[in-house]
Amino acid sequence: MSSSDVVNHLDSTRVVAIITRRQDGSPTATPIWAVVIDGIPYVRSAYGEKAWWYRHVTAGREVAFAMGDGAVAERDKEAALELPRERVALEPVFTDDPINDRIDEALWAKYADEPSSVEETITPRARACTFRVVAP
Repeated sequence: MSSSDVVNHLDSTRVVAIITRRQDGSPTATPIWAVVIDGIPYVRSAYGEKAWWYRHVTAGREVAFAMGDGAVAERDKEAALELPRERVALEPVFTDDPINDRIDEALWAKYADEPSSVEETITPRARACTFRVVAP
């Protein structure tokens, strides 16, 4: 797979499964949302710093995306771990970066049918937990 495969997947898939590693090294899958702006994917922790996946990322642990329907992770995290995956790196996006406004707009456009959930992803707490997805 290539980085363009990851970008296309994150752009076209409604719910993606981010694969991170617990402290003991075991993988875990978490369903999240992703948006792509000008060919660059972004993810954000709707639950801020409390989300497990966010804590794993900021601890410097390995990150990947399951290359299949991430919604499976909502029902069966083990099944999500069986999907092929692509390693990525995540770079923090500073809260004052103007891209955050465009990310908010992209979240509204992609997930407009879930307004209360979008509201959670555009709070100051969530905006402070935004990442740019880059090649490893």
